[in-house]
Amino acid sequence: MAGPDVAAVAADLARAVELTMSVSVSQTDRLKAYNACESFKETSPLCAEAGLFLAAGTQHSLVARHFGLQLMEHTVKYRWNHISQQEKLFIKENAMKLLAAGGITDEPHMKDALSRVVVEMVKREWPQQWPGLLGELSDACACGETQTELVLLVFLRLVEDVALLQTLESNQRRKDIYQALTTNMAIIFEFFLRLIELHVNQFRICSEAGNMSKASSHCRVVQIVLLTLTGFVEWVSMAHIMAHDGRLLQILCLLLNDVAFQCPASECLLQIVNRKGKLEERKPLLMLFHDQPAQCLLGAAKTQNPNLDELHYLFKKKLIQVLTGLGLQLCALWGKDSTGRPPNFSIYLDAILAFSSHPSLALAHLANPVWNGMLKHDHISRDPVFLSYIPQWVQCTAPKIIKVNYPVGKSPTNITEPSTYCKLDFDSDEEYSQYFHRCRSDFLDSFRQATVVAPLVTFSYVEQWLVKCLQVPNTTFGLSMSDPMHQEWDALATCLESVLSRVLQAYERPSVTSGLRLLQLCLAYNPADPLILSTLLTCISALFVFLSMSSGQMAPSINSVAISGAALLPQVLDKIFSALVYSPEGQTKDTRTRAVKNVRRHAASLMVKIGNKYPLLLLPVFDQIRATIANLSAADAHAQLSVLEKVTLQEALLLISNHFCDYDRQSTFVGEVMRDANAQWLTLAAAGVFKSAPEFMRFVGLNKPPSPVPNQDPCGQNRSNLVFCVNLLLGAVKRCAWPEDPERATRGGFVVAYTESGNPVCRNPAAPHVVPLLPHVLSLIRIFNELFSNEAQTILNENFKGCMSMLEVERANLLGLVGHHPTAESSDTQALNQSPFERMQRFLTGLHESCYHMMGSMGPSLGRDLYTLPDLGPAIVTSILSSLQSIPDYRLRPIIRVFLKPFIYSCPPTYYEVVLLPIVAHIAPIMVDRLHTKWQEVNELRGREAAEDNADAQEVLEDILTRALTREYLDVLKVALVGGSLSPDTMETDDLSMDGPPPPSRANLAAEVISDLGTLLLRSDKTCQSLVLAVLGALSWIDSNASLKATLLTGPIVRLLVADHTLNGAMAAHIMAAVLHGLALHGQHEANQGCLLTLGAQMYEMLRPVFPEVLVIMQQIPGVNPVDLQKLDERISGSTSKGNKVEKVKKDLFKKITGTLIGRSMGQLFKKEVRIADLPRLELPKKCEQKEISPDLRNLFNT
Repeated sequence: MAGPDVAAVAADLARAVELTMSVSVSQTDRLKAYNACESFKETSPLCAEAGLFLAAGTQHSLVARHFGLQLMEHTVKYRWNHISQQEKLFIKENAMKLLAAGGITDEPHMKDALSRVVVEMVKREWPQQWPGLLGELSDACACGETQTELVLLVFLRLVEDVALLQTLESNQRRKDIYQALTTNMAIIFEFFLRLIELHVNQFRICSEAGNMSKASSHCRVVQIVLLTLTGFVEWVSMAHIMAHDGRLLQILCLLLNDVAFQCPASECLLQIVNRKGKLEERKPLLMLFHDQPAQCLLGAAKTQNPNLDELHYLFKKKLIQVLTGLGLQLCALWGKDSTGRPPNFSIYLDAILAFSSHPSLALAHLANPVWNGMLKHDHISRDPVFLSYIPQWVQCTAPKIIKVNYPVGKSPTNITEPSTYCKLDFDSDEEYSQYFHRCRSDFLDSFRQATVVAPLVTFSYVEQWLVKCLQVPNTTFGLSMSDPMHQEWDALATCLESVLSRVLQAYERPSVTSGLRLLQLCLAYNPADPLILSTLLTCISALFVFLSMSSGQMAPSINSVAISGAALLPQVLDKIFSALVYSPEGQTKDTRTRAVKNVRRHAASLMVKIGNKYPLLLLPVFDQIRATIANLSAADAHAQLSVLEKVTLQEALLLISNHFCDYDRQSTFVGEVMRDANAQWLTLAAAGVFKSAPEFMRFVGLNKPPSPVPNQDPCGQNRSNLVFCVNLLLGAVKRCAWPEDPERATRGGFVVAYTESGNPVCRNPAAPHVVPLLPHVLSLIRIFNELFSNEAQTILNENFKGCMSMLEVERANLLGLVGHHPTAESSDTQALNQSPFERMQRFLTGLHESCYHMMGSMGPSLGRDLYTLPDLGPAIVTSILSSLQSIPDYRLRPIIRVFLKPFIYSCPPTYYEVVLLPIVAHIAPIMVDRLHTKWQEVNELRGREAAEDNADAQEVLEDILTRALTREYLDVLKVALVGGSLSPDTMETDDLSMDGPPPPSRANLAAEVISDLGTLLLRSDKTCQSLVLAVLGALSWIDSNASLKATLLTGPIVRLLVADHTLNGAMAAHIMAAVLHGLALHGQHEANQGCLLTLGAQMYEMLRPVFPEVLVIMQQIPGVNPVDLQKLDERISGSTSKGNKVEKVKKDLFKKITGTLIGRSMGQLFKKEVRIADLPRLELPKKCEQKEISPDLRNLFNT
């Protein structure tokens, strides 16, 4: 059929294709040639013929020949239903001739293109209308290695479309081909195995004979067979994989030790061992523990390449994943159906251990999940063989916790050095550091598990490690973070902490004597460098558990090695306090380096930690601790404690005082702790500091130029006093509590009343000292909001313009600029050279956040002591919620997330109306207006090109902040309307990406019920409209996560409004339109689409019978079928059936009606539609028994 016209056209096309790929052609000519090719592909009736002419013509370049194959594929994909039978036969016969000839060149991309032409025909014709296909493929295999490769690629691409990726457009055709493959899988697998055996043998014969060209051909066939098998083994029945006593697994294991085939063999084996499904289907995989497979796995694991070989390293990564998959299968099976320790279990553990001891951090980390899984397993963790391997695992894993510095300059090649693999795996120090910290976290988790299982093993190791480090004195001051000594101490401290955190859970505990001996050694060690001292404090903190274990023991005899815990406690406290006042020569309070500040802060925080964890141990020495802290905190004390150090120490005392179990004594003590701060609060208030923004600005120095000498700033002490007052008040609110035991609370005088359900109502001992200061705190927060007003900005000194903007570190975190952490040395430089502007900015930010954390903690901490205050709601409205229009999003976020959410959550039902209603009535209209405006701005910004890079960064920041604010406000609405849990009040959000993690399942659409507070808010005219509009608006704001959150709230809200008969036609139409807008925008996401369709069907069912306006909205859907709408109406009105079936029918109908509206992803928007016609239903023969099977593909379908 290839006449002169076709030849001429093909020649033109070849020239055009060459032009598109030529570097010397102008952009205009290239575009012209490209458009000519595309136009021919879309419109020419000679598409297939010209394509064949190009593909078969060896005179053409590979680029032109490849384009010819693309033309053939295009004809089959998009025109098959429209071309004549003669043309179909022409394409089919010639494609198979090309395949059988094998002359398409050895280039992989050419073979792949030809296989895809055949696969597209198979998807449309086989098996019903092309029964001879498999015979033709079988014949082609007999023609040579290249033809065999092509046949295998046809199988691979076919199963990818049909089973793996399931991209075949016709569901019926997919089922037909899937059934045809499944029914005859035994013969197909036999064919694959026969090919492997045949060509592996031929490869070895040719290699020995020195015929490397022929050997290479056979090698490629084996590799393609393994690749094709990898596409099958994930989904076929396990019976085929285990056929002939698991011959496939045996072959794969043998190939693991053959360099030419080990990578594809391990990939295939990986798919097999990672199979999911019923346990009985996975049990045959334990065959890999038999003698020969186990030896093969161990041999491959221990094989070392003397030179650095990246391909061999990649194989090792695959192999450890195979071993891990097999180990996790064993974890699932062990203990079920009398499955116990498999044979050769020790050989398997040796293989895993080979990877745990490998210098590569990545390989050791890939081995960690199987150790972790086994350590957590009820049966394996008690198995004596497994237990015997724990010491070896500890020995080779613990050194991996020590960070190796990323090599700079030329890549090292020593295969025994960890740094060699760092350079191979990571492109930069930041990338490596992030991965290392994740590895360390996972290793330490395994150490914690190992301590529960074998505590003496892990403790013995860290004991020897600590003793070894303590024997090396640290006399050098000024170590860097990357110094090997610091890195080892840092690793040791984290490892010791992990091990001892689980020691109390272990059945067999280490001796208290040995623990106290270690503690004594730590106390006697006096490092010169603050970094080492800080890690030493971590070690002391971890060893504190032995003090608690020793409490109550009799005093030791005179010959005892370790003194008693009670005698050691004062020494431990002395060591902590000595670190707290650590100050190297030449450093003053103002010139301390970052490392020195950190070690002092660490010591103070350690007091809080042990006060929280071991308060009963500290209670007997409470008076001594209190006296020491009083001396250190004195104004003229040599220690020169910073404000935050003083506050942290007072918090430690407050935590210990929680165990007085005596309200009067504790309350008196809290009063003494807060006496000075409270007096300062009252003095500041009397001086009018909290009266207005101008007064406050004068007090902190915002209205005057900064002092050229930082130490001589007259307002510096004012700022310091304010920080002390606010943070001490915050500490009291967060740390003071009543006893958890109701009996102790009653005896101690904490219980003041009982609820209707009989639960005690307790009073917080800090309340009498905190509540009187609340008006001043609220005034201070009001001033924060006023600082953004025009009046305040005019008073602001020119040098401080912009000091209320977001900190650079906050911006970096929001923009995802992680990994840019400055070194300790550069931090010191920055700290010492901090400008007055930066100091003021940090002061304002810190004070602002502390105030909101304080207010957020007051609800849960003070309880009724707070909510019973008269006019609390209006007071919050006129302070915290004042001037909201003028404050930026980054300052509004803590109000919503840190204050409002816990405040609403903790409010007792009695005070809903008097406290919460006025607050929500004030903020809800402001928030809905703000969010609507913000999302309009985001839409406008996305609709136009940004002018500058700087503007781009700012626009991204605004986008992220809008997204975060929306999600956090919806979380507050969830707590208010349906209830919810209270997450920690951190300022960070989990995920601010475009598509965050999916929220709860769709079952929640029906499960959520409006709470008592929600009912009050939705029945109030002051709050209902604003709340509902915010939720409905969020359905179609361009944030899929916020839309999902709103979807889960919309159903319960509308259900209540319908039950209360408060909706009218316009409102119902608005609700329906909001759901449809959400579908149009977020329907591209599977989670959103499912929830929105369920919600839409529910809304239509609820609203349609009462409001005809809803039907009008549905009729506006482009291309809607009135018949389908009628059917849905009938289902709603006339259906008497109940249950999920009807619900599914309604949802499916709703999906069909809204089909043209549902949003599609960008990748699908301009995709040309492929239509595959269904063939007559396939009559499948019964499965034949597995007997003598000839591995000839022509046996399929009796051809």
